[in-house]
Amino acid sequence: MGTWTPGVVLVVLLTSILLSSPLCLGADKIRALIVGHPALIDAMDRIFNYEPSIYHDSVQMRTGMFPSLEDDMKLIRLYFPRNYEKMKTYDIILLLSTEYNLMTNKQDKWIYDVIREGAGGINDGSAFSVVAQINGAWANSLASQAFPNDVHKVIATGMEGGPHFRVEINPNHPEPILTPFIEFGVERTGHTAACRKAIHREGSEVLAYMHGNFPTRQDYLMNWEYEKGRTITSADFLGNGWLGYPGDPETSNQYSVEIIMNMVFWVTKRPLIDDIEVFHRVKASFNEFRSRLGILMALRDFIDKFGANTQKIQDEINRLLVAYDDAQEFYLDNAFVDSEVAIKEGLALFPEAEDIARREKEAALLWVYVVEWLVASSTLFFSGFVLWTLMVKRRLYHEVKVTKLKESLD
Repeated sequence: MGTWTPGVVLVVLLTSILLSSPLCLGADKIRALIVGHPALIDAMDRIFNYEPSIYHDSVQMRTGMFPSLEDDMKLIRLYFPRNYEKMKTYDIILLLSTEYNLMTNKQDKWIYDVIREGAGGINDGSAFSVVAQINGAWANSLASQAFPNDVHKVIATGMEGGPHFRVEINPNHPEPILTPFIEFGVERTGHTAACRKAIHREGSEVLAYMHGNFPTRQDYLMNWEYEKGRTITSADFLGNGWLGYPGDPETSNQYSVEIIMNMVFWVTKRPLIDDIEVFHRVKASFNEFRSRLGILMALRDFIDKFGANTQKIQDEINRLLVAYDDAQEFYLDNAFVDSEVAIKEGLALFPEAEDIARREKEAALLWVYVVEWLVASSTLFFSGFVLWTLMVKRRLYHEVKVTKLKESLD
């Protein structure tokens, strides 16, 4: 587990408040279950925590989380859905570098059945791992049959590729999942990350290819419809490489979050993004809103520790939450232009709210400074009085009397 930085604490604080609020748990939210590697779960948390349309749970499914396998399995049993009724509440299952040999037959069947009945699914890393115990368990599972990657062919031909590659989006794909991003230059960035070979099944479509990490062009992203459900397989790892959170504009895909969201929208049968630029701006505005609101709530809690009245700040937070909810309603309806207008109106409320919080903080801290000054001053005055009395005036000084022993010695 990683270190809890102040930024992570703020995100967790804000997310728990927003997601637990009745304003945010709308019926149209996508419910996602992420199962797999802790590092990739953290990477997707970073994306989904700022995504108004998603509520997600996660289950770490890798050995080494605890000193013993028995403890690892206890954690999996604790967080994995306990019954099929609970599993059916999820709209999408994301399997991210999952150590699939830890999956029970019952859990495997639940994933398979929920996809057959209409849920979406995304798996990454092709067959998850080059370790035979892991990729063999996935190849022989029921759930793998619902995904468009031919795992047995991948294992038979060798799945490990080089770390350097670039992505080519299939311009002829019938669904506008990735093709709208071509004009934004997402194919120009190269990548240094582990990537596996993937081979699409007959009946599936290739969303994108990869070049450079194998001698010939290979499938990178693929999708298909399986009975009532939809699934996507990625040769790369979600939250990593081309699908990683944007970093340096020269070396990373600046639209990776939007691409992942379009993949999620497609497998959950939501409308796809129709205006990439507007969606990109809206995402940035939502991120800014939640970050600033998190800081404001942290400041409120800080002031509250001093016993000050924080009602004025809470009133401002409530006003901001209403503005957030208005923007989120448009967002969930895919009205991204209206959502952008609403979220910017909400952002315009922050200067006044932040100014009120600043004044309340200064008022609360003023009394802290006054009390500290009084304590320090009284200590100084008392110390000075004692010093003056004992060492200068010597009012409490008494000369030692001569004892009889002293007189006899003299």
